[in-house]
Amino acid sequence: MSAGIVGLHAAKSGDVVDNSHFESIGLTDEWIRRRSGIASRTWFPDGAELADVAAEACAPLVGRAGDPSAIGALIVVSTSVRQRVPAIAQKVAELAGLPSSVLAFDMNAACCGFVYGLVNGLSLIDAGQTRSALVCTVEAMSRMVDRSDRQTACLFADGAAAVLLEDRAEFPRFVHVAGGDGGREQLMRETDAGGIHLDGAQVYDRAVRRMSDTARQLFAHDPAPSVLVGHQANGRILEQIRTFTSELGVPFVNRIEHFGNTSSASIPLALADELSTGSLSAEGRLGAVAYGAGEAWGGVSVSYRIPAGGTAAQQDRT
Repeated sequence: MSAGIVGLHAAKSGDVVDNSHFESIGLTDEWIRRRSGIASRTWFPDGAELADVAAEACAPLVGRAGDPSAIGALIVVSTSVRQRVPAIAQKVAELAGLPSSVLAFDMNAACCGFVYGLVNGLSLIDAGQTRSALVCTVEAMSRMVDRSDRQTACLFADGAAAVLLEDRAEFPRFVHVAGGDGGREQLMRETDAGGIHLDGAQVYDRAVRRMSDTARQLFAHDPAPSVLVGHQANGRILEQIRTFTSELGVPFVNRIEHFGNTSSASIPLALADELSTGSLSAEGRLGAVAYGAGEAWGGVSVSYRIPAGGTAAQQDRT
């Protein structure tokens, strides 16, 4: 069996927060743009329930599938869900209109979560366990950071997006690369006092190297990706990875300017935004690479065919 992405939807919930918000902690728009490439980001309202936002991303794809019972699995990926028991996947399934027979579970692989979620969803289809699956990412990173921390407060953001995976005979098999090093757990972690500790210099160097190496491995397989989307961690990291794709003449997606770092949600949000503007073909081969806390890294090469009107960016930009 061969699976690929046949639907993509991004939730539009949230308030746009531009760089002027951080003047109170001594950060200027020029400094933030220069260091991160970010001009604005979305934060969910304090009372927003992540299950509701995730369902907003999933529901249109459930409707597009025609028969909800054909979707055999729902994987909800999140770093920022604070509720451990019960998992939110079952609530998301109910709100999105999926049947009670669906295999629904939560997953956390930090910023690499979307890649790991794709591997799981595609593998279930590849093994013949279901004909289609949903992978949904939902993040409220603004609730995890110390908003007075000059190093991290302006970087992280909120968002949610989902992809519908389906078995199609015309799709070539997906390829994945993944790895992890628990000895590096101190590079990025949530602190006991609240907030996120980030060893900026080491994370920068390792993110560039891990994502670039992963991309090279994906491009060594046939068919090679027709577009590469890296985890939208930092504008400078993305530009380093872009040099690799420039040599190949392959489009590289950098949408961090108006999204910020949304952890596991960053890749589908960036892809949805690129597709919604018409900057990218609605059919091709996606190369998705990510690096995150853990430390975890990975990449997936998977075919996609998104129908006209099959994507929605997180927020309208006119």
